[in-house]
Amino acid sequence: MSDSFGVSDEQESWRKRLLADLNHFASRVPPEDLFPTVSPEATAFAMENPFAFAIATCLDRAAKASVVWTFPYEMRRLLGHLDPAALNSMSEADIATLLRRLPRKPRFMNAAPRSIKELSKIVAEECTGDASAIWSGRSASQVKATFRRVYGVGPGIANMAVLLIEKAFGVRFGDLDRRTMDIKPDVHTCRVLHRLGAAGDSTTEAAIEAARWLSPEYPGEVDGALWIIGRRWCRPSSPNCRECPVGTLCKKVDLA
Repeated sequence: MSDSFGVSDEQESWRKRLLADLNHFASRVPPEDLFPTVSPEATAFAMENPFAFAIATCLDRAAKASVVWTFPYEMRRLLGHLDPAALNSMSEADIATLLRRLPRKPRFMNAAPRSIKELSKIVAEECTGDASAIWSGRSASQVKATFRRVYGVGPGIANMAVLLIEKAFGVRFGDLDRRTMDIKPDVHTCRVLHRLGAAGDSTTEAAIEAARWLSPEYPGEVDGALWIIGRRWCRPSSPNCRECPVGTLCKKVDLA
Protein backbone atom coordinates (compact mmCIF):
# COMPACT_ATOMS: atom_id res chain seq x y z
CA MET A 1 0.00 0.00 0.00
CA SER A 2 1.25 3.48 -0.77
CA ASP A 3 2.39 5.52 2.21
CA SER A 4 -0.02 8.20 1.00
CA PHE A 5 -3.06 6.17 1.90
CA GLY A 6 -4.71 4.31 4.72
CA VAL A 7 -7.75 2.09 4.40
CA SER A 8 -10.66 4.51 4.80
CA ASP A 9 -13.82 3.98 2.78
CA GLU A 10 -13.24 7.27 0.99
CA GLN A 11 -9.74 6.28 -0.09
CA GLU A 12 -10.85 2.81 -1.17
CA SER A 13 -13.64 4.36 -3.23
CA TRP A 14 -11.12 6.72 -4.87
CA ARG A 15 -8.82 3.80 -5.68
CA LYS A 16 -11.62 1.85 -7.35
CA ARG A 17 -12.79 4.81 -9.40
CA LEU A 18 -9.25 5.63 -10.50
CA LEU A 19 -8.56 2.02 -11.48
CA ALA A 20 -11.83 1.86 -13.43
CA ASP A 21 -10.99 5.06 -15.32
CA LEU A 22 -7.47 3.85 -16.13
CA ASN A 23 -8.75 0.50 -17.37
CA HIS A 24 -11.45 2.19 -19.44
CA PHE A 25 -8.87 4.46 -21.03
CA ALA A 26 -6.53 1.50 -21.66
CA SER A 27 -9.33 -0.43 -23.40
CA ARG A 28 -9.63 2.37 -25.97
CA VAL A 29 -5.91 2.69 -26.69
CA PRO A 30 -4.91 1.06 -30.01
CA PRO A 31 -1.88 -1.26 -29.72
CA GLU A 32 0.23 0.92 -32.00
CA ASP A 33 0.16 3.68 -29.39
CA LEU A 34 2.34 1.45 -27.22
CA PHE A 35 5.04 1.53 -29.93
CA PRO A 36 5.72 5.24 -30.48
CA THR A 37 8.35 5.99 -33.09
CA VAL A 38 9.42 8.91 -35.23
CA SER A 39 7.75 7.34 -38.28
CA PRO A 40 4.61 5.25 -38.90
CA GLU A 41 6.72 2.78 -40.90
CA ALA A 42 8.92 2.05 -37.90
CA THR A 43 5.87 1.49 -35.71
CA ALA A 44 4.34 -0.91 -38.20
CA PHE A 45 7.61 -2.81 -38.50
CA ALA A 46 7.89 -3.26 -34.72
CA MET A 47 4.34 -4.61 -34.58
CA GLU A 48 4.52 -6.84 -37.65
CA ASN A 49 8.01 -8.31 -37.26
CA PRO A 50 8.50 -10.36 -34.06
CA PHE A 51 12.29 -10.11 -34.27
CA ALA A 52 12.08 -6.32 -34.54
CA PHE A 53 9.81 -6.33 -31.50
CA ALA A 54 12.26 -8.51 -29.56
CA ILE A 55 15.28 -6.35 -30.43
CA ALA A 56 13.56 -3.14 -29.34
CA THR A 57 12.32 -4.79 -26.16
CA CYS A 58 15.81 -5.94 -25.19
CA LEU A 59 17.26 -2.47 -25.87
CA ASP A 60 14.61 -0.58 -23.93
CA ARG A 61 16.97 0.82 -21.30
CA ALA A 62 16.77 4.42 -20.15
CA ALA A 63 16.05 5.78 -23.63
CA LYS A 64 13.02 7.49 -25.11
CA ALA A 65 10.46 4.98 -26.36
CA SER A 66 10.16 6.85 -29.66
CA VAL A 67 13.85 6.14 -30.19
CA VAL A 68 13.91 2.55 -28.92
CA TRP A 69 11.19 1.28 -31.23
CA THR A 70 12.93 2.87 -34.20
CA PHE A 71 16.18 0.88 -33.81
CA PRO A 72 15.08 -2.28 -35.70
CA TYR A 73 13.63 -0.31 -38.60
CA GLU A 74 16.86 1.69 -39.02
CA MET A 75 18.96 -1.46 -38.69
CA ARG A 76 17.01 -3.05 -41.54
CA ARG A 77 17.42 0.08 -43.63
CA LEU A 78 21.21 -0.03 -43.24
CA LEU A 79 21.58 -3.81 -43.64
CA GLY A 80 18.88 -4.36 -46.25
CA HIS A 81 17.41 -7.03 -43.98
CA LEU A 82 16.81 -7.91 -40.34
CA ASP A 83 17.73 -11.58 -40.52
CA PRO A 84 18.49 -13.29 -37.19
CA ALA A 85 20.92 -15.77 -38.75
CA ALA A 86 22.86 -13.01 -40.48
CA LEU A 87 23.06 -10.94 -37.31
CA ASN A 88 24.13 -14.04 -35.39
CA SER A 89 27.00 -14.50 -37.83
CA MET A 90 28.22 -10.97 -37.20
CA SER A 91 30.75 -10.23 -34.48
CA GLU A 92 29.88 -7.92 -31.63
CA ALA A 93 32.37 -5.45 -33.10
CA ASP A 94 30.52 -5.51 -36.43
CA ILE A 95 27.18 -4.99 -34.67
CA ALA A 96 28.70 -2.09 -32.73
CA THR A 97 29.80 -0.51 -36.02
CA LEU A 98 26.26 -0.92 -37.34
CA LEU A 99 24.75 0.71 -34.26
CA ARG A 100 27.12 3.66 -34.54
CA ARG A 101 25.71 4.31 -38.00
CA LEU A 102 22.15 4.63 -36.69
CA PRO A 103 20.72 8.15 -36.72
CA ARG A 104 19.54 7.53 -33.13
CA LYS A 105 21.65 5.27 -30.95
CA PRO A 106 20.99 2.98 -27.98
CA ARG A 107 21.73 4.47 -24.57
CA PHE A 108 24.25 1.80 -23.55
CA MET A 109 26.40 1.38 -26.64
CA ASN A 110 28.88 -0.97 -24.97
CA ALA A 111 26.16 -3.43 -23.92
CA ALA A 112 23.79 -3.21 -26.91
CA PRO A 113 25.92 -5.23 -29.40
CA ARG A 114 26.16 -8.15 -26.98
CA SER A 115 22.41 -8.00 -26.33
CA ILE A 116 21.62 -8.11 -30.04
CA LYS A 117 24.15 -10.89 -30.62
CA GLU A 118 22.73 -13.08 -27.85
CA LEU A 119 19.12 -12.48 -28.91
CA SER A 120 19.99 -13.27 -32.54
CA LYS A 121 21.64 -16.52 -31.47
CA ILE A 122 18.52 -17.61 -29.57
CA VAL A 123 16.20 -16.77 -32.48
CA ALA A 124 18.45 -18.24 -35.17
CA GLU A 125 19.46 -21.46 -33.41
CA GLU A 126 16.55 -22.23 -31.09
CA CYS A 127 13.58 -20.67 -32.89
CA THR A 128 14.53 -21.57 -36.50
CA GLY A 129 14.67 -17.88 -37.32
CA ASP A 130 11.14 -17.05 -36.14
CA ALA A 131 11.20 -14.82 -33.07
CA SER A 132 7.50 -15.42 -32.41
CA ALA A 133 8.55 -18.91 -31.30
CA ILE A 134 9.82 -17.22 -28.14
CA TRP A 135 6.20 -16.88 -27.04
CA SER A 136 3.98 -18.96 -29.34
CA GLY A 137 2.64 -21.94 -27.41
CA ARG A 138 4.84 -21.15 -24.44
CA SER A 139 4.13 -20.05 -20.89
CA ALA A 140 4.80 -16.60 -19.51
CA SER A 141 7.48 -17.99 -17.23
CA GLN A 142 9.25 -19.55 -20.22
CA VAL A 143 9.03 -16.29 -22.17
CA LYS A 144 10.47 -14.27 -19.30
CA ALA A 145 13.23 -16.82 -18.79
CA THR A 146 14.18 -16.58 -22.47
CA PHE A 147 14.37 -12.80 -22.43
CA ARG A 148 16.35 -12.89 -19.19
CA ARG A 149 19.03 -14.93 -20.98
CA VAL A 150 19.81 -11.88 -23.11
CA TYR A 151 22.57 -9.72 -21.70
CA GLY A 152 21.24 -6.62 -19.96
CA VAL A 153 17.63 -7.81 -19.72
CA GLY A 154 16.37 -7.72 -16.15
CA PRO A 155 13.03 -8.62 -14.60
CA GLY A 156 11.50 -5.25 -15.49
CA ILE A 157 12.13 -5.66 -19.22
CA ALA A 158 11.10 -9.33 -19.12
CA ASN A 159 7.80 -8.41 -17.46
CA MET A 160 7.26 -5.61 -19.97
CA ALA A 161 7.85 -8.06 -22.82
CA VAL A 162 5.10 -10.36 -21.55
CA LEU A 163 2.67 -7.47 -21.08
CA LEU A 164 3.33 -6.11 -24.58
CA ILE A 165 3.10 -9.54 -26.20
CA GLU A 166 -0.36 -9.98 -24.72
CA LYS A 167 -1.48 -6.56 -25.92
CA ALA A 168 0.19 -6.45 -29.33
CA PHE A 169 0.12 -10.05 -30.51
CA GLY A 170 -3.15 -11.28 -29.01
CA VAL A 171 -1.50 -13.86 -26.77
CA ARG A 172 -3.04 -14.73 -23.41
CA PHE A 173 -0.68 -16.54 -21.08
CA GLY A 174 -2.60 -19.03 -18.96
CA ASP A 175 0.12 -19.43 -16.34
CA LEU A 176 0.61 -15.73 -15.69
CA ASP A 177 0.16 -14.84 -12.04
CA ARG A 178 -0.94 -11.30 -12.76
CA ARG A 179 -0.74 -10.35 -9.09
CA THR A 180 3.07 -10.59 -9.35
CA MET A 181 3.34 -8.66 -12.63
CA ASP A 182 4.61 -5.19 -11.78
CA ILE A 183 4.74 -2.11 -13.95
CA LYS A 184 8.05 -1.18 -15.56
CA PRO A 185 8.33 2.28 -14.03
CA ASP A 186 9.84 5.08 -16.06
CA VAL A 187 9.79 8.86 -15.74
CA HIS A 188 6.22 9.03 -17.06
CA THR A 189 4.59 6.40 -14.87
CA CYS A 190 6.50 7.59 -11.80
CA ARG A 191 5.42 11.19 -12.39
CA VAL A 192 1.77 10.33 -13.00
CA LEU A 193 1.42 8.07 -9.97
CA HIS A 194 3.01 10.70 -7.74
CA ARG A 195 0.86 13.56 -9.07
CA LEU A 196 -2.26 11.44 -8.79
CA GLY A 197 -1.45 10.99 -5.12
CA ALA A 198 -1.03 7.23 -5.31
CA ALA A 199 2.74 7.31 -4.72
CA GLY A 200 4.46 9.12 -1.88
CA ASP A 201 7.21 10.35 -4.20
CA SER A 202 8.34 9.95 -7.80
CA THR A 203 10.86 7.14 -7.28
CA THR A 204 10.62 3.80 -9.08
CA GLU A 205 10.16 1.99 -5.78
CA ALA A 206 7.23 4.20 -4.82
CA ALA A 207 5.67 3.76 -8.27
CA ILE A 208 5.83 -0.04 -8.08
CA GLU A 209 4.32 0.02 -4.59
CA ALA A 210 1.58 2.41 -5.69
CA ALA A 211 0.65 0.27 -8.71
CA ARG A 212 0.40 -2.78 -6.45
CA TRP A 213 -1.95 -0.84 -4.18
CA LEU A 214 -3.95 0.61 -7.05
CA SER A 215 -4.40 -2.65 -8.99
CA PRO A 216 -3.63 -5.53 -6.60
CA GLU A 217 -4.97 -8.23 -8.93
CA TYR A 218 -2.76 -7.08 -11.83
CA PRO A 219 -0.38 -4.17 -11.10
CA GLY A 220 1.16 -4.26 -14.57
CA GLU A 221 -2.18 -3.75 -16.26
CA VAL A 222 -2.13 -0.01 -15.51
CA ASP A 223 1.37 0.47 -16.94
CA GLY A 224 0.35 1.34 -20.49
CA ALA A 225 -2.38 3.77 -19.49
CA LEU A 226 -0.14 5.61 -17.01
CA TRP A 227 2.69 5.78 -19.54
CA ILE A 228 0.53 7.24 -22.30
CA ILE A 229 -1.09 9.72 -19.91
CA GLY A 230 2.37 10.86 -18.83
CA ARG A 231 3.50 11.37 -22.42
CA ARG A 232 0.37 13.08 -23.72
CA TRP A 233 -1.14 15.06 -20.85
CA CYS A 234 0.77 14.80 -17.57
CA ARG A 235 3.93 16.34 -18.95
CA PRO A 236 6.78 17.54 -16.70
CA SER A 237 5.82 21.14 -17.43
CA SER A 238 2.58 22.65 -18.73
CA PRO A 239 0.48 19.53 -18.09
CA ASN A 240 -2.91 19.41 -19.80
CA CYS A 241 -5.03 18.50 -16.80
CA ARG A 242 -8.28 19.57 -18.44
CA GLU A 243 -8.10 16.82 -21.08
CA CYS A 244 -6.40 14.15 -18.98
CA PRO A 245 -8.52 10.96 -18.75
CA VAL A 246 -8.07 10.85 -14.97
CA GLY A 247 -7.84 14.59 -14.37
CA THR A 248 -10.99 14.75 -12.23
CA LEU A 249 -9.51 12.22 -9.78
CA CYS A 250 -6.00 13.64 -9.68
CA LYS A 251 -4.70 15.15 -6.45
CA LYS A 252 -1.99 17.00 -8.45
CA VAL A 253 0.77 16.45 -5.91
CA ASP A 254 3.76 18.71 -6.59
CA LEU A 255 2.28 19.73 -9.90
CA ALA A 256 4.73 21.82 -11.90
